[in-house]
Amino acid sequence: MKEEKMKPITLIKNSRNNIVCYGSLTVVIVLFAIITRGQIFSAYNLKSLVGQMVVLMIISIGMIFMFAHGTVDIASGAVAGLCTMVITLVLNETASIPLSVIAAIVTAVTLYLFMWYVTAYLGLMSIIASLAVMFIARGLVTYILSMNDGRIVIEHYDMIQPLKSNTVYALIVMLVIVVVGILLFNYTRLGKYCKAIGDNPVSAEQSGARLKNVKFWCYVIAGCCVGLASLFLLARSGNVGKNIGSGTEMDVMVAVILGGMNLNGGSKSRMGAAVSGVVTYTLLSNGLTIAGVDQTYITLVKGIIFIVIIGMTLRQNKSVAEMPR
Repeated sequence: MKEEKMKPITLIKNSRNNIVCYGSLTVVIVLFAIITRGQIFSAYNLKSLVGQMVVLMIISIGMIFMFAHGTVDIASGAVAGLCTMVITLVLNETASIPLSVIAAIVTAVTLYLFMWYVTAYLGLMSIIASLAVMFIARGLVTYILSMNDGRIVIEHYDMIQPLKSNTVYALIVMLVIVVVGILLFNYTRLGKYCKAIGDNPVSAEQSGARLKNVKFWCYVIAGCCVGLASLFLLARSGNVGKNIGSGTEMDVMVAVILGGMNLNGGSKSRMGAAVSGVVTYTLLSNGLTIAGVDQTYITLVKGIIFIVIIGMTLRQNKSVAEMPR
């Protein structure tokens, strides 16, 4: 009888990430549908929501590969900011969007591979490598801006403006990135080994995973996503300033945590955490704005949510660790 009573409790504990994910999304949808009297789901606002989602969605898909094997990245916002500058400079010189995007992706991947090298071969913690890259990217942006009167204007903005005004492009890109991310994460050895490393690196290596190789491709994927997302970030901002991309890394972390992602990684990592988390987070931010809440309080609410969800995650990990084997 005791074992039968424990089963529902164990099931709830094991499904806590899913409960957080879909529970948060449901609460946000219902709450702001009531508070905004349905305005949050108006045609105009839905268009705005897509524009806000696209950058976070693309970056979050790439970050899942990082978080799944236990790597914490806080440089995505700074790297995205640097990549917007690269796109602007190349676009101003060549008037070629493909060439500009390729240059941004190469820049992002190069920085992420530097992080990989520092962690894989120098043995430093991933958070230290990520912090170093964040300072490098921010430093480059500040230095280049100082030589251009503090701001770089896009001379061919009309070429990328449709990415902001036409939500179809954003939806198509998001859908493609999500599908590719799900396929790679759920149906390839890369995704399997990535989660295995998050659970136990030693066991994963004994099972055939080459740790450095697996992490190498995870960093490459993350870099590609950040580089691509920077194009949409630039389309929304219209120019490059010193604060572009600032705070994006925290937005990504809060979003994936809201989606039920465990930052320790492992077998419970899900690509769905990025999708549902970004949708929930964007609806939350947008809903608070429509409801007339001051931006300062919106930031405070995000911080509180971040602390609460992290606390729940740590408590869950502690409970699992204390369970008899």
